[in-house]
Amino acid sequence: MRVRTLLAPAAFALAGFTALASIGCGGNSNVGVKVEPGSTADDMKVDVGESLFGAKAAPKVGGGVGIGTEPLVMGGATVQFEQRQQVAAEVDGKIELLAVRDDDINPTDPLCTYHPRDTAKQVKYRKMKEGAPVKAGDVLILLDDQIVSTQMESAKKSQEAAAGVLKFATDGVDHSKEKLKLSEKNYKSGNGSYAEYLQDLITLTRFEENRSQALQTIAKSEAEYAQAAVMMKKHRVASVVTGFIRTIAHYQGDFVKAGEKILEVQSTEVVRLEGSLDVQYASFVRAGMEVGVEPAIPSAPAKTHKFHQKEITGIAVSGNPGRPLVVSTSADGTARVWDVTKDSLLFSLPHPVPVRSVACSPVGSAPLAVTGGDDGKLRMWSLVNPDKLPTEPTELTEKHSAAVGAVAFSPDGRFFATAAGREVFVWSVDGRKLYALPAEHRDAVTALHITPQCSLLTVSKDRSLKVWKLGTEKAGVMRTIDHRSGIVESLGVTSDGGRVVFDQDKDRLDLVGVLDRATYGQVQNSSPTAAFATLAVFNPADTMLVTAGGEGELKGGLQVWNIPTAGGRGSEVARLFTPGRVPATAAAFSPSKEHPFLVVGTTAGGVHLWKPPADRKPYVGKIVFVESSDANKVNVRVEMNNPKELNLLDRSTANVIITPGNP
Repeated sequence: MRVRTLLAPAAFALAGFTALASIGCGGNSNVGVKVEPGSTADDMKVDVGESLFGAKAAPKVGGGVGIGTEPLVMGGATVQFEQRQQVAAEVDGKIELLAVRDDDINPTDPLCTYHPRDTAKQVKYRKMKEGAPVKAGDVLILLDDQIVSTQMESAKKSQEAAAGVLKFATDGVDHSKEKLKLSEKNYKSGNGSYAEYLQDLITLTRFEENRSQALQTIAKSEAEYAQAAVMMKKHRVASVVTGFIRTIAHYQGDFVKAGEKILEVQSTEVVRLEGSLDVQYASFVRAGMEVGVEPAIPSAPAKTHKFHQKEITGIAVSGNPGRPLVVSTSADGTARVWDVTKDSLLFSLPHPVPVRSVACSPVGSAPLAVTGGDDGKLRMWSLVNPDKLPTEPTELTEKHSAAVGAVAFSPDGRFFATAAGREVFVWSVDGRKLYALPAEHRDAVTALHITPQCSLLTVSKDRSLKVWKLGTEKAGVMRTIDHRSGIVESLGVTSDGGRVVFDQDKDRLDLVGVLDRATYGQVQNSSPTAAFATLAVFNPADTMLVTAGGEGELKGGLQVWNIPTAGGRGSEVARLFTPGRVPATAAAFSPSKEHPFLVVGTTAGGVHLWKPPADRKPYVGKIVFVESSDANKVNVRVEMNNPKELNLLDRSTANVIITPGNP
């Protein structure tokens, strides 16, 4: 993968020299500003006077993608479970219970049950059903064990009785030995008879005989108990693998013979992934090679609401401390305010026309929402008091000539920009229109971002990105990034203003430096039916990117990607699917650290919330089999553990990342 600069002009010859104009959004031009790699002569000529607000220095975007071998992505590898356990009866008997012990189950749960002979209901069980999870060692089947129980009890009582006999016999032996010593002494001294001595010797022999018999009885009862315990174990059938119940052949009350199948457990501990690569990559893969695995595990929203009757056109989250509010706008002429912390709809902000866009002021500024309507008007709504929202907005006197499709606030919350068609206006939050940008785009602007560098990024249907320097009275284009595919209308920008998403094509998005236009990483789908569309949004920490899917396997879905900090390819960490797989139209992250979430709007008017997935390390598998299937493809089989937090599903899919040179 090579460092790629978009639209590299002949002005690259300027790189490394000093310029006589300012690159940044600062006020007056300064002598001696170094021309950044990828900058053009046009960048240097922009002079807009005093900057609109205090600009921060451009961030140093490290980890540009270096020259080297790109990883191979074997997309859409099919997950298969390998190991199954046929759980069969080991002895003849009637199934008394088909359940697993569960002390935590609620007694009112329909799956809660008790052993039929447990009349006091002291031990709770969970009934088994197909699809139910099980762990290795779980006892799943209890056969009628009354005869075996009786045998165990009899052996135990016999053992206890023999132990008592043994104690008395041992005491008798000890006492008899003492008595024999006395009689022997008396006999030898002439004070006792020989007959008395013989009688004591006989008594000792009888006690020793009793002790031997007791020991034999104990040994026999122990053997009988152990034998009964083995039989008891055969009446309690356990799973030897962790997985789930695949099929059930017999149920409670059925009589089964030894060797007869009762149920089947599908192991989920080890999985196999099957996929293929083009034959020209055969030399890059071999058995024993470690590979990365990116599972595509679908996730449903944690909360969902149907606040609107028509398509969601915009969604934003307020910066209210400890209480972020979701503001969603729709073509149905409403803007709804949702308090996520209380899961309640606070208010409907009325509009006389369909609403096309919304933005909320950032954390640290007065909570404010700005909505743009079909009538070209901007309306400002105070969100300072969530419990008493305004019934009427502050309506700005000036307006656009077309529907307002995008709104964006400055990082300090004192200014915002709006777009309607090719028109782009810059405003102060006191409602004053400061100026309009020159109509540099050839088609409608679909997204806006104001960066900490006092720059405005405009995304247009003309398949270009423009970076504007913002002044107090005018703005000028610093650079243009052309030749987008145009499939993603809302392209995200990192909060530090350093990187912007560039839609290279339907299955690849690049992370491009705003300053130098070099590629600093990418996210890429390898499946021919997995395409990007609509939006790409960064989280507040700039560590994750959420992208919306187009038609095909990603319809109605969103992908969450870890952003590569040192260049290269970002890894997919989660897939989120809307109910009914309805396409997403808008998305926003909560800026609140106390209440992090992702909220998404859809074409059906639904508003859905997910908790952001946690960062996770790449999963590792090992290639176990490589074989050429035909002249065009090579089949690759990978095996890996299936940890609890991953829980790959049978017949699901995953991407296998193959790095040539890995051990």
